[in-house]
Amino acid sequence: MGARNRAGARELGNLLRGYREAAGLTLRELGPKLGFSAACLHRLETGFRGTTTETEVVHYMAACGAHYEDVRKLIDACRATNDDRGYWLCPHGQWMGDSLRSLIFHESSASKSVSYEPELIPGLLQTEPYSRALFARVDISEEHRAARVQARMERQRILFRNKPAKFIFFIQERALRLEVGTYRIMTEQLLAMLFLADQWNISIRVVPASARDRASLGGPFQLFGFPKYRTLAYLDGPVGGLFLEDLDYVGAYRSLNRQLAGLALDAGESRVLLAKLADEYDRAEGSWDDASQVAQEQL
Repeated sequence: MGARNRAGARELGNLLRGYREAAGLTLRELGPKLGFSAACLHRLETGFRGTTTETEVVHYMAACGAHYEDVRKLIDACRATNDDRGYWLCPHGQWMGDSLRSLIFHESSASKSVSYEPELIPGLLQTEPYSRALFARVDISEEHRAARVQARMERQRILFRNKPAKFIFFIQERALRLEVGTYRIMTEQLLAMLFLADQWNISIRVVPASARDRASLGGPFQLFGFPKYRTLAYLDGPVGGLFLEDLDYVGAYRSLNRQLAGLALDAGESRVLLAKLADEYDRAEGSWDDASQVAQEQL
């Protein structure tokens, strides 16, 4: 796979461009500092150049006045890009980790996104109360928790931007029935999904419980399609996000995508189920509050 076609090269170039723009430099101004033409730097920043060496990254960042820690991070990114393994791991962080930055970059440049979630509502569809309830289980400070929720909410803007991509969400029915927070939170979450499902570029399809073991397809994943580049797969894990670009790796997830399409309810049937479950949570809200009150009194 040539470097000019790799997702890592596009991401590295985007990171470099960010430092140049932060330094207030144009391509014509930076070029003489590095001995490169503006056209060559443009190809580097857009991922359409050949392999970028670590030395070139250091010189580029130094010319932009970057700090040592930033230089080190981009050297690591350069090494991962040049390895050409067909996959790379981006670690999570307390704030916006490398995995989230990478995910947002590729997500925002894709023309089509297909995701599968077996246990939880996908992050792009989560309401703020649902997201807060999820992060409440994580052993982090309130400041970090608030930052994570804010990052997730800001990421959702991609659904409504000018000329948005096409988004398809496959969600297991058990994810809709998993109670996160209160019944009221769940009611509002499902109603929000009904609204999103009415958007022309968003399709929500539920994999019903009736599919049973046929729907045992492993953990969550996302597939990103691009007009000019190969499909990219993303797997979120407890320590980081794994990006897959190798054709064989991605092919396996495209096969899972076809299986999901055959098992899932269509968009209309899924909306009916979402409405039914929202009504169930709404009707159960009073009983949940009563049970919660009794539990508090017994403590």
